Amino acid sequence: MDALTDFLSTPAAVVVAAIWGAIWGSFFNVVIARLPRGESIVRPASRCMVCGTPVRAWDNVPVLSYLWLRGRCRTCGTHFSVRYPLVEALTAVLAAAIFWKFTGRDVDEATAVRLGRFALYFAWTGTLIVLAFIDLDTKRLPDIITIPGTFIFFAAAFAAHDVSWRDRAIGLAVGYLVVRLIADFYYYVLKREGLGLGDGKLLAMIGAVMGWRSIPVVLFTAAIIGSIISIPLLLLSRRSSSAPSSSASDDESFARLEVPFGPFLAIGALIYLFAGTSIWSLLIPPG
Repeated sequence: MDALTDFLSTPAAVVVAAIWGAIWGSFFNVVIARLPRGESIVRPASRCMVCGTPVRAWDNVPVLSYLWLRGRCRTCGTHFSVRYPLVEALTAVLAAAIFWKFTGRDVDEATAVRLGRFALYFAWTGTLIVLAFIDLDTKRLPDIITIPGTFIFFAAAFAAHDVSWRDRAIGLAVGYLVVRLIADFYYYVLKREGLGLGDGKLLAMIGAVMGWRSIPVVLFTAAIIGSIISIPLLLLSRRSSSAPSSSASDDESFARLEVPFGPFLAIGALIYLFAGTSIWSLLIPPG
């Protein structure tokens, strides 16, 4: 155990965490692609979606396979989405960052607690990645992930010893209720769709791990990032249209612009994971 404890504080351990993340990122790609279609995420093995040829083991190395195959199927030459190496690389980077921040640097806690914290935050982050990319593809956040994920992560967070169970229970409830109130306001008062209830379930899953203090920060961050991205998208959609438009039709097009909010909530959650303590210190200085 002493050897393992010493290893956790070495750069090699961070590299192992990154490799671990890249391998799981490959699996996350399978979930992102298959779950919305109702397909099994276990069988069959990875295959080309066009010609159906199974992907060989040496062609399934995270990130690297995409590079040496130049993003094409070896058999039929079909282009693979750049999302595959992106998810793998993103998961690898986040796994390394989580390990470095929560496991590798703190030598004052028991090894089991440090590893438990990494397992929790890595699994939670991986779930956020899967949900974000599914939302980008389908504009849906599947209940089959968000609902059980909320309660599983709430229970698993006891291993992290970071946020009290009361704060997390309040965060779970507040996360859902805030979005529910916003959604009901849009639907019953403004007579149009606003935030979806899937966003509320995702925010509940975030609060179940990060606690109620994360909710305002995540929402504010997601709204800012969402606005920065959504407004240019609207301007581009207007420019691409050759027909002249009035200000009224512009307002209507903005109201109907569909940009999934889940990815922005996920980004806000990750920002809070790494910088939440610092953010609250700025908002409410100690003493």
